[in-house]
Amino acid sequence: MYRDTIDWSIREFVKFLFRPRGFEGKIAVACVPVLVTLLGWNWVVKATIRDEYSVEVGSTNVLPEWVQWPLVALFVAIFVFCVWIGWKRFSRENELRDRKKVIVIEGRGLRDDDGSPLTAAVPSEIIGHRIGIMLDLRQRKDGVIVDPGDLLNEVDAGRRTIQQHSKHGDAQDVTLVYGGLTPVPMTFLTGVIFDDEGKIVVMDWDRNREAWRSLDSGDDGQRFKMEGFQDFSSAAEVVLAVSASYQVRPENIATTFDLPVVGLSLPDLNSSHWSQGKQNALAGQFLEAAKFLEAKGVTTIHLLLAAQNSVVFNLGRRYDKRNLPSLIVYQYEASNEKKYPWGVRMPVRGETTPSIARA
Repeated sequence: MYRDTIDWSIREFVKFLFRPRGFEGKIAVACVPVLVTLLGWNWVVKATIRDEYSVEVGSTNVLPEWVQWPLVALFVAIFVFCVWIGWKRFSRENELRDRKKVIVIEGRGLRDDDGSPLTAAVPSEIIGHRIGIMLDLRQRKDGVIVDPGDLLNEVDAGRRTIQQHSKHGDAQDVTLVYGGLTPVPMTFLTGVIFDDEGKIVVMDWDRNREAWRSLDSGDDGQRFKMEGFQDFSSAAEVVLAVSASYQVRPENIATTFDLPVVGLSLPDLNSSHWSQGKQNALAGQFLEAAKFLEAKGVTTIHLLLAAQNSVVFNLGRRYDKRNLPSLIVYQYEASNEKKYPWGVRMPVRGETTPSIARA
């Protein structure tokens, strides 16, 4: 028991030394050279080698003692106070970390390798015990194509696991972090499902850096252009094509649908999406477009999305599950004769569970 206590104390002390420092840590570190200078100014070491080696330590009296020692006492007090503040902060963060939960949801479906785990990339500013949950959507039939029906089961299993972890304790102590590389319909479905799960921090995979990244860049001001809405009168079903990373091409739409088409497209498809503010604005435009179609009598929207994973997820979170039209989000398959062979019917507008819709 005594040895365990010593080991725990050593571990906590090492964590304290190597923790990310606040302002008090920087001040404490700055006090050290000041103290060394104050104490070193008035003392000098002389070494003499003649017939024998001798060392003498003496005072140079550069600073009067009535100046030196009060300054030493002052900086020692500042150093001790800063260390105490740092320890209190460290202890408080440990308490919060023990109480708070950070549920990290990582979806995988477009990469076969295990790659860098999202859990390890969650910013240290998000305090809490990390709980990693993998949405593994990489199951394949005959090594060729994913069976979308199996994927729905995996998403639902992930939802139940997350709710199990979330229900214990105060909801304010739970933060969800989402990041993934999964098929567009499953990403959108994940956004729809987790819309009501409280605080969600969204991350995405940066292909240039080959690392997970937060949506922490500035807003470049790029917004969707609305296409075809001015000429749209009314229809029960409509195709909504959203082009954020690639252009959803009319000739590809024509392989699958014979319906009116409206679109939302970024003027510059190479524009950055690493801004949460920008993504919120784009999601707001998407919501307004869906509301416009509902007002025109549309009952079913066939949604075609070409966008980054985080954008798709945030669009899914914004869709109103009660008041907007029924929604089917489609998977693009470049090698198919029908470029959009299947989609996921979202659990909105009275649908209680998602289902697969074949084109």
